[in-house]
Amino acid sequence: MKSKWISSLMGLGLATALTTGSVAQAQEPVELTFSVWIPQTHILVSNFMIPWAEEVEEATEGRVKVNFLPKPITNPVGHFDAVRNGLVDLAFISHSYYPGRFDLMKFGILPFSGNSAETNSIATWRIYDKYLREANEHRGVKLLGVYAHGPGAVFTTDRVVDGMDDFDGLKLRIGGGIQADLAKALDFNAVVKPAPESYELMSTGVVDGVLFPPESVASFQLDTVVKNATFFPGGLYSDNHGIIMNESAFERLSEQDQKILLDLSGEHIARMGGKAWGDADVAALESLEAKGVVFHDADEQFVADVRDRTQVFEETWLATAKERGIDGPKVLEEFRAELEALESQQQ
Repeated sequence: MKSKWISSLMGLGLATALTTGSVAQAQEPVELTFSVWIPQTHILVSNFMIPWAEEVEEATEGRVKVNFLPKPITNPVGHFDAVRNGLVDLAFISHSYYPGRFDLMKFGILPFSGNSAETNSIATWRIYDKYLREANEHRGVKLLGVYAHGPGAVFTTDRVVDGMDDFDGLKLRIGGGIQADLAKALDFNAVVKPAPESYELMSTGVVDGVLFPPESVASFQLDTVVKNATFFPGGLYSDNHGIIMNESAFERLSEQDQKILLDLSGEHIARMGGKAWGDADVAALESLEAKGVVFHDADEQFVADVRDRTQVFEETWLATAKERGIDGPKVLEEFRAELEALESQQQ
């Protein structure tokens, strides 16, 4: 028979082991998976998403760890459902890839909507957070932040685009969304293909050019085939992305770490993502200029013509906002005021 002392000692040892095990288990990090559908060498991943994930891990003292999958979980469009259904915890989406789902987010991508990725990103987040969050267009997932690329332009090989007539017969690769709307409004021939195919399309003469922000021209190695670039004040168009999270994955975090994650989201994501894209735009423009690409600035008449042709984009957005009970004119007025104030701070 065991003595009371031995039994007590064994009981204490078992309790200690159980307690130690519980502490060890509690200290195990919550690991989140992040799927990206662009190469991890792309500036959005290397200069924004990975550093952001590292900030989350550092701020939570290792309690939350974000692991980037070596390959995307699905195609670009499938990432919204992949996050919603829990196949992956985090991803980014391009709102333009989902026609009819994120119509309210188009307020930030209209023609002439901003001269830099960073200012557009911050203004877009502020307006979304203030006026559009309750519309719940991202239902099914948790939207952590929004960011936008810089002013979109026309990049071509031999053909120069200096006026509306130059769009006649022009073949441009587009990716859908507002670019498809532009094709109809400006009456050029649209070739809808994935962005990574742009080099082959341009180098073989299948298309005369592309609609891109400067960064994308460099990222997809088009700087060896592009000869001309036409820029518009505020950009011909833009696109905004969202960082989304599975709702159950967010609930797995402690209240403390949920707060930390949210503190590193919102405008923080807008600034980080916008700056990464904006810095890449500047570098790309310098590279294009060094390689002899001829820059063309749209004159007042050209801008006026484009504005006239694309005014319907704003009218359509205002009608959508009205249907959703949103004061559209007020939203656009405040968005443009935010842009102006942010851009003045950058000068």
